[in-house]
Amino acid sequence: MIIKFDFGNDYIQYISCSTKVGRKINKLEDELINWFHDDSKNKKYWSKDEDTEESIPNFAAHEIVEWLNNVKFKKGTAKAKVIEYPYKEVKKTVYL
Repeated sequence: MIIKFDFGNDYIQYISCSTKVGRKINKLEDELINWFHDDSKNKKYWSKDEDTEESIPNFAAHEIVEWLNNVKFKKGTAKAKVIEYPYKEVKKTVYL
């Protein structure tokens, strides 16, 4: 299944994943956001804002794929990957 991730400001990325995972992606969105915002677990996804010097989460499709494949579905269910352009119809859009 192809999923479009719209990060705002015309920044769009696509992932390909199993249909089983794709059907659940909207239900997983809150869990995904909470995981990325937990700076005690995910220091590598955080960076300093140049203007405010505050640490903020910084993630895109590659990090979402890593979360799906290695955290949420680490037993091999997800097998998600980032794709440059959809090679078939986009089935879902997630706004982050």
